[in-house]
Amino acid sequence: MGIYDQLFKEIFSDKEMVLEFINMFIPKLKSYGISAEDITIEHTKFTDIKYGDKESDLLFKVKYFENEVYLYLLIEHQSTVDYLMQFRILEYMVRIWKNYINEHKKESRTKGFKLIPIMPIVFYTGKRKWTAENWFMKKVENWEMFDEYTPKFKYEVIDLSQISEEQLINIKNALGLLLALNKAERNKIQKIIYEIKEELEKLPDKEKEKFRNYVNGVIKTLVKRNGELELPEEVFEEEVENMFENFVKAVNEAIHDALEKGYKEGMEKGKKDGFQQGIQEGIQEGIQQGIQQGILEGERRKAITLLRVQLLKKFGEDIKIYLDKLENMNLDELNNLAENIFDITLDEVIDILKNK
Repeated sequence: MGIYDQLFKEIFSDKEMVLEFINMFIPKLKSYGISAEDITIEHTKFTDIKYGDKESDLLFKVKYFENEVYLYLLIEHQSTVDYLMQFRILEYMVRIWKNYINEHKKESRTKGFKLIPIMPIVFYTGKRKWTAENWFMKKVENWEMFDEYTPKFKYEVIDLSQISEEQLINIKNALGLLLALNKAERNKIQKIIYEIKEELEKLPDKEKEKFRNYVNGVIKTLVKRNGELELPEEVFEEEVENMFENFVKAVNEAIHDALEKGYKEGMEKGKKDGFQQGIQEGIQEGIQQGIQQGILEGERRKAITLLRVQLLKKFGEDIKIYLDKLENMNLDELNNLAENIFDITLDEVIDILKNK
């Protein structure tokens, strides 16, 4: 089982989290006023249906009024859209009903026996928009001509690629914050963390506890997806009150390390490919890896450190006495100076710094 499958199976083994999922994404069930006590977590082991390691599936029996419905949740992580999803869903539905019949062998032989309805949900966490048709009959050629013989059902799609981190955070519950953190891309990690931390402080203690239970697993998947961010193990051992402070600090340091690595690699490249060209390429790589991609809120100090190195390398001792003026520049000004470092003259830099 992949790390993403393991994470979501763990989260949705908690009926309180399943209830949050229903209230967030399944309005039909939400309207029935379901509580956590109305949810039963079923076990699915469809070993004879093979789709590789592409999905994680979960099955819940939900009571509503005096009735029951199966909620079948298929978690799809791959960015490649599966255009045979209708058929996969149909196979799973048949197996769910077959298991239900086996559990009610005696009743199933009676005229009045009914199967429990199934709501199939594809929870898609890939980056591309989900574009597959979700009505089964539309996958059958000329189905309108044979509609009385063609199964008619659809699966619902919850497409996280179409839901922003800010929208998830604004749901204002533990699951929304966890999904926002898990979704964050490298160039937005810091911004999203600060927003999550601010919203977390406003949540009731019960929601904070839910968040605490699963946040370490989410961080690990986040780090795995952004492999260049090498974070210390201590980040995953902190209590929720301290975890974000250490995580933010670790992310900042990791981005700075990546930036410095790009500069050092450029120096080595300069020795082989021509000093000036190599240094320029190396600095540009550092900027792209650091300032242009990674330095967001909280990264002003890192930008100052990089510019000190760049300016000293380009202008030497002539610029040294003005470098303290970098402390007075905001992040946009620092970024603008870094992006124009190859074209700017010594006099122009001195003039900029003198005015700070």
